[in-house]
Amino acid sequence: MPSVFIQDDAVRRAKQGILYDFVAPDGSESRDAADVIHARFKEFNKGIRSSDDYLDFKLSVEALSGGTNTVILDDRGLPSVMVLLPKMDSANLSNGLESRIHPGFIVDGKVHDTVAIGKYVSYVRDGRAYSMPYRDPANMYTFDESVSFCRDKGKGWGIVPLSLWSAIALWCKKNGTMPEGNTNYGQFNDDATSCAPAAEVDKDGRTMRTLTGAGPLSWFHNHRWDGIADLVGNVHEWVSGFRFCNGELQIIPNADAMNPDCDLSFTSDRWRAILPDGSLTYPGNKESLKFDYVKYPDRNADAFYGDVNGRWVVSQTVTSDQEKKKGGCIREIGLADGLKEAPQILIELGLFPERLPTGAPYGNDIFSGPNWGEEFMPAMGGQWYDYTYWCGGIFRHSSWYERSLQGNTYGMRLAYYNL
Repeated sequence: MPSVFIQDDAVRRAKQGILYDFVAPDGSESRDAADVIHARFKEFNKGIRSSDDYLDFKLSVEALSGGTNTVILDDRGLPSVMVLLPKMDSANLSNGLESRIHPGFIVDGKVHDTVAIGKYVSYVRDGRAYSMPYRDPANMYTFDESVSFCRDKGKGWGIVPLSLWSAIALWCKKNGTMPEGNTNYGQFNDDATSCAPAAEVDKDGRTMRTLTGAGPLSWFHNHRWDGIADLVGNVHEWVSGFRFCNGELQIIPNADAMNPDCDLSFTSDRWRAILPDGSLTYPGNKESLKFDYVKYPDRNADAFYGDVNGRWVVSQTVTSDQEKKKGGCIREIGLADGLKEAPQILIELGLFPERLPTGAPYGNDIFSGPNWGEEFMPAMGGQWYDYTYWCGGIFRHSSWYERSLQGNTYGMRLAYYNL
C-alpha cells in the first residue's frame, strides 16, 4: 500500500517547479498530467512502461494533495488516482454509537489502517475500470460487469462496498461537508453556479453526465480539492455487500466483498441477514430485520421519491403490498412496534438515522426500492435528474433494480485494499 505521507523527493520536485500541474492552488485544473498519463493507455498492449511519466504523475498528485491522494497502478501498469482514507471509529462518526472500527475498514477479520477509494467515478477501457479526471463516467453496465471491471485489475482492487461508502457519508455528515453534485442536468439542484461541463447531453441539449472531477469544491466530499469527487448525482454508483430481498436487509459482513474470492452472486453462501441485536443469521430467518412500508394517509398513493407517500420502518415482517417501488427519506426511517432500538450496524450502513443528532442534517436523501421480489442491488448517490424529486445526496440509496440492469444513470467506483 502506498505511503500516506509525501515523499521527500516530491517536495523537492514541487519546489523546483518541475511537476506536472494536477490541481492548482487557486482551484483551476490543468490537464497536463492527465494528458500525459492518458497516453499510457495507448501503450499497454505493447508492454511499454513509461515509468518516468508515472513517477512524475504520482509525485505530483501526492505533493499537491499533501499526501492524501496517490496514484496506484493495476497489474497492467496503468494508473488510477485514489484518495487515501485512514480507518475510522464508529463512535467518532456518529453520536451514540459504541466505539469500534467501522466495518468499511475490515476484510475477513483484518483491520486495514488505510484504504483507498477512487477519487473519480470510474470510466472503463479494455475491460478495466480507472479513476481519472475529465472523463465521461462509465454507464450501461450491469452490477456483475461493474464488479468484474474493478476486480480484474488485480489483487486488492474491487468495487466500493456499501460499508466504505457509508463510512464516508457519516464522516461528511459529522464534519458538515455534505457534498453537492450534478443532481439537476449539470448543476446542483437550483444553483446554476454549482455546475460542471457536460460529458453528454440529451436530445434537448440538456446536460446529462458531467466530466469527472470537473465540479466546484462543494462537489468533493470534504469541500477541498484533495477530496473524493462526485459522490452525489451524475450517476448512481453500484456498490457491493448489500441487497434487498423480499424486504429483508441482507449483507456480506464488513468489507469482505473486497476479497476477490468472495462470491457476490445471487446464490452465494456469503449473504447474511441481521437480527434485532445486530448479530447475523442466514437469509430467510423469520426473526431477521426487514423494511416494511407505512403509507401517509394524506399523500398521493402513486407518489414516491422526494414527494414520498410513506416511510420505511424496520420490522420483522412485511405487510405492505406489492404495488410499486417505494421511497422514503432516511431521516424518517422508524421502528415497528415491538422493536426497541435499531442495531448499530444499520446506522453504520446508512440504513437508519442516527441515535443522536450529529453534524449536518440528512436532507431529503431517500432509500428507494421494492420490498418484494427476490433480489434488488444497491447503488448510491443519485443521478443527474434527482432534483426533480428532491431526493439526491450522499445517503441516497437505490436498491431499485435487479443486478442485470443496464442504464445510462448507473456507474461504478474503484476501491483498493492492501490484501
